[in-house]
Amino acid sequence: MRIFFLQLLLFCATSLHSEQTEHQHNYIGSHGMVLFNAGDTLLASHLPLYRPPHDYQLVYQLALPAAAQQALLTSLRSGQQLTLLPQDFDLRQMIEGKVFHLSAAVYQGHFERNGRLWLDNVQVTFARQLYSRPLQQLTVASAAHYDVINIADSHFLLHRIAAAPSFDQILQLEQPLAAPLILPATDASTTLQHLSASGIHATQLYLETADFQ
Repeated sequence: MRIFFLQLLLFCATSLHSEQTEHQHNYIGSHGMVLFNAGDTLLASHLPLYRPPHDYQLVYQLALPAAAQQALLTSLRSGQQLTLLPQDFDLRQMIEGKVFHLSAAVYQGHFERNGRLWLDNVQVTFARQLYSRPLQQLTVASAAHYDVINIADSHFLLHRIAAAPSFDQILQLEQPLAAPLILPATDASTTLQHLSASGIHATQLYLETADFQ
């Protein structure tokens, strides 16, 4: 009986360790991001999905070596879409708001959709978490909800992804908003029209619909 009890304890401990290791490894992997800027500040928005561990909307302030950062800022100001693909890392570092450093590749366009590799092995510092929202216990939206992110003299709207069908969208505002925004539409194609009708001028920086259908 004593031997059986010890064997049972060993089995439970091994199973628990295996589950913990598997859970940890789920977060360690490829986590792409779209880049945008607030003046001279470089920003990255994690490209979320509904399934874990990618089910987080996250925005971070980045710092790159001076020459690389200037090249990215110049490209972004010209309207070029840039995406970032860091080396495999633990997404919990972003979720928990930590400061950390990684090597990454920068793509012109979306790295998963015919984007072209532009810069490789760029050293990136994830300097500050600006936004974090889990995509859990979502409901189907009857309106489009946007959170406001103000960084220095730049102002952004980030769509709160709802249950499918939904969308990931980043808009830059000409003027600041003091509170989250609700629009009477759930279709991203009409967002700018609704904003304009409300006297709010914005530019769309990023839109993703296919991953949220």
